[in-house]
Amino acid sequence: MSRRVVVFDLGMVLSTPAGLYDDLARVLQVTSAQVEQVFWRHRHPYDEGLGDREYWARTVAELGTGAELDDATLAELVAVDVGAWRSPRPEARRILADLRTAGVETAILSNAPSSFAAAAPDFDWHDQIGTWFFSGPLGMAKPAAAIYETVERDLHAAPADLWFVDDKQVNVDAATARGWHAHLWVDDADTRAWLTAEGFLPGS
Repeated sequence: MSRRVVVFDLGMVLSTPAGLYDDLARVLQVTSAQVEQVFWRHRHPYDEGLGDREYWARTVAELGTGAELDDATLAELVAVDVGAWRSPRPEARRILADLRTAGVETAILSNAPSSFAAAAPDFDWHDQIGTWFFSGPLGMAKPAAAIYETVERDLHAAPADLWFVDDKQVNVDAATARGWHAHLWVDDADTRAWLTAEGFLPGS
């Protein structure tokens, strides 16, 4: 029987960052709408390995407030950002627990900065996942083909051995192009239904 590994993206697929913009706005003393407008502008370089200070300096500069990024503010921004993404939704936790009970091998493939990767071993659900891949320490991010190749190599898995859930169509398309079984995330119920249809979880 061939090997079968389920690979999850993290943000949105497992966790929803409720209140992220509000909490960052409090630290930066601006509005949530202002934070939302600038948060993603430099995120891809951050996910590819740009340092915390460089990312947040660029992001704060985009706000145009003239605020200085001191060490204490930087540490608080990083802590808020990491904290917003670190906890899966209850139903996502149940999916992971059910996969583990079923003996299914799992991995995370997430576009996330190195500071998030450094915090991951302390997550209270860390042991629910077999292998973790974060773009920041790897210096590459989805949808670059090289990051999917890295997962295949490190897991010693063929593309056809990998089932993948991601919330961005471009990332799903890149995985599909390599031969992975890839599924666009909709919600937890849809994820469970897909994993059940693919034979990883028992039907109701």
